[in-house]
Amino acid sequence: MLNLSPVNFESAYSGMIAGAIPLHSDDIDKSIFMVAQDVLDTARMHLLVAVDRENKTVYYLAAPSSAFTSIPSFNTPLAAALPGHPQHRGDGIYFLQDVTLAVAIEKSRDHIRLIANTPDVMASWLAEQSDVAIHAVENDEPWAMESISGAYRRIADNISLATTKYSLMVSGIALLLYIAAAIGVSVQNASADKSSQAHMNAVSDAVTRIDFVSPLSQQLARVQKVSALVVRAGGWIDEYDMKSGDEKFILMMPAWITKDYVDALGAKVEADQTGDENLIRLSMGTPLAGTTPVARPLKNNTPAKALR
Repeated sequence: MLNLSPVNFESAYSGMIAGAIPLHSDDIDKSIFMVAQDVLDTARMHLLVAVDRENKTVYYLAAPSSAFTSIPSFNTPLAAALPGHPQHRGDGIYFLQDVTLAVAIEKSRDHIRLIANTPDVMASWLAEQSDVAIHAVENDEPWAMESISGAYRRIADNISLATTKYSLMVSGIALLLYIAAAIGVSVQNASADKSSQAHMNAVSDAVTRIDFVSPLSQQLARVQKVSALVVRAGGWIDEYDMKSGDEKFILMMPAWITKDYVDALGAKVEADQTGDENLIRLSMGTPLAGTTPVARPLKNNTPAKALR
């Protein structure tokens, strides 16, 4: 495992997220990119993706690339939490700790999440998880998280290397069997050109497909964005439904949330009070039972207090 200083450890893991999406026939890479981009609020990111075909689920770790500016290459043993890793031990909590920060990935069925906190707070939380297997991953095999641009460069380099080896092979045959290879070389070169062009087209498609958005990818991104915002605020989703792009939900949120949280959920979100003064309800497209939600102006960085 790459030994990180406490500063670099905190930089790498404090902004990292873990998530899962259903395995589907659409563009998996694009779906993950959109979800992670919404949650991280940046298109520049490092990713680690694992496909669990048996359970038809794709798991991923993502973090802003800015977190790795002082880390030339980043490998994480928390990859052991992902199905397909040789040291994956099934559902449970995979735990990694440093001096100032402790990180855990909680994996259960098709759900996965990353938790980061101070070592003492994390220790208290782990002590409460008596019915869950806890795995220390410090000595597990680390897997690399790779930037999107780095992945494309690696693909291009592999294609370039393969093309060079192929050219050298053709040249060797030409030197040994010049007369017999004269015709063969032209055929081989034509084949190489087509193969190289096909590979380069594949790279081009991989780079440009980021501009295309499928409805399924958009829906997956929206669902996970709402879920991430709610979890981050310490609330929960009471009701959620999306049909043909028509989204409806009721969220229970702490009363201290600011206008930024509400704005991030959408312009049509309405707020109302609950029976608990510490909670408010946020709704979109769904009238709140027994109340008439009223869209209310919220000041920046001031709690979204419920209307009376």
